[in-house]
Amino acid sequence: MSVTMSRYKQPKKLENLALCRLGDWVAQQAECQMLPIAMLSQKDPSTAQDTLSHNVDCIRGYLDVNVPWMLHDLLVNEAIRALSSLLDKTKQSLGFRGCMGKFVSQMNVIVKMAEVLFTKNLTIVSVDTIPKMLRTVFYSKLYMLNGLVYLNLGSLSGGWKTSDMEYAVIKSLKELHRLKYLFINYDCTDNILRCVVENCKLLEKLDVSCSKCITNESMDIVAKMKNLRSVQLYRTFVTLEGFVKLLIKCRNIEDIGRCDEIGKILEYIDLNYCEITTFNLKSYVSRYATLNQLQLAVQMCPYIRSMTVFHNTLQSDLMVLIGLGELKELKLLSCDFYADQIKQILQVKGCNLVNLHLEHVDQIDLNALMYISQMCPFLESLTLYNCTLIQHTSLYTKKLEIEPFRNLKKITCVSTCTDEQLLFMLTNCINVQFIHLGTAIQLTDEFMFNILDKNPLVYLKELRIMQSDFLTMISVQRIIQSCMSLEILVELESWTLLTENDREYIRNYIKVNNYNIDTAPIRRYDS
Repeated sequence: MSVTMSRYKQPKKLENLALCRLGDWVAQQAECQMLPIAMLSQKDPSTAQDTLSHNVDCIRGYLDVNVPWMLHDLLVNEAIRALSSLLDKTKQSLGFRGCMGKFVSQMNVIVKMAEVLFTKNLTIVSVDTIPKMLRTVFYSKLYMLNGLVYLNLGSLSGGWKTSDMEYAVIKSLKELHRLKYLFINYDCTDNILRCVVENCKLLEKLDVSCSKCITNESMDIVAKMKNLRSVQLYRTFVTLEGFVKLLIKCRNIEDIGRCDEIGKILEYIDLNYCEITTFNLKSYVSRYATLNQLQLAVQMCPYIRSMTVFHNTLQSDLMVLIGLGELKELKLLSCDFYADQIKQILQVKGCNLVNLHLEHVDQIDLNALMYISQMCPFLESLTLYNCTLIQHTSLYTKKLEIEPFRNLKKITCVSTCTDEQLLFMLTNCINVQFIHLGTAIQLTDEFMFNILDKNPLVYLKELRIMQSDFLTMISVQRIIQSCMSLEILVELESWTLLTENDREYIRNYIKVNNYNIDTAPIRRYDS
């Protein structure tokens, strides 16, 4: 689809319309069942439940036969949407003198109707996205979804009723033989891990963060998962001993998530297991690292692609990182651009980098931004978070050999910076698709026009300007006219010069012109 076409809302595909109506049809079936089931419940509750179960089984079989398997996940989303709306409608219909027995019967029918979605064709379930009223049926009937590939059980009981949740989880996991991705936060136990080992042979990623029942002994069980590539153990009771056991026994592990002790773990292995020379880790995330620990990381984990490290000037030298031959993503915290030789690191490794995240990094001036643009020509994502951007003392006078930031797709600047620095970044990233500007940056109409005159941002899809005391309706209109691919324009509620009438006018203007732009207030922290 061309840029010109994508700026306008397109008619929905017949496939999407059909799935939407089918989701509504599922909700209508629940609504049609309410009255007869309620009446039957008054006479014979047991027969009412059997009748409802039989009807649900018939509808499930009908959907299983008539909906192509590759569309079932999309159908589930539409059906949950429709059932959720019906739940809200039913709640609102309960008046002050309404019959509570009838209301409970109606709610039970809606919840029960969610079971029509439980077939082998469902491959993705993320409980956090399911309305709370419907979660119970998913928890209790997960064993029916034997085609699941991705399962995110969320926080379950939040660690308060771990033993109560264990039985239901194990009962379900015994049937999920195709599972590759499993997330159980707070409530994972050793018994659940044993069940995974025995029944989920294809599992590649396991997240048991915040589960207090996971200890060093649990690592003996995890080590039996032969296809495991990633395991998240943050805020569990796994200590250095457990991580050592994990790395030695699971030689295919590529990611252990955030582990502030990883440096000490590598030192311990280097000291006590001389025969083990390298690991397959591709991600390194630690808030503490000495020079020796970084050297061991480079030596023992040569395949690292993503490096996140908190710099301590007195203990580590970042230049060690140039030894990582496959480094693609670099996140540095608490350091100085020049004093800690970040420039020199980028000079050597910049051509490899596609993602650069600088957090609490000082000494960044316009020259530093120019160096980044020249040394990292393939950079796709740049983040400056709480950095100190300073005025330059002497400007880089050479003509830039490479056009700056031509491959940049995503830019996040949550730092105070000068107009000149911001102008350099935003006028050169001609292919950028995502821009996030923090509250410390105060744009004006004139500055916005200056940017768009030099770089119309025709590929920009999402713009987040978190706060502004100076931008007006003129800027909004210019942004909409210039950014032809724009789909999301948010945080207008934080532009103090815009009134509610202004925002209503913007919404109507977008609607009348059929622009494909969403201005609804949202909060996303995935930048």
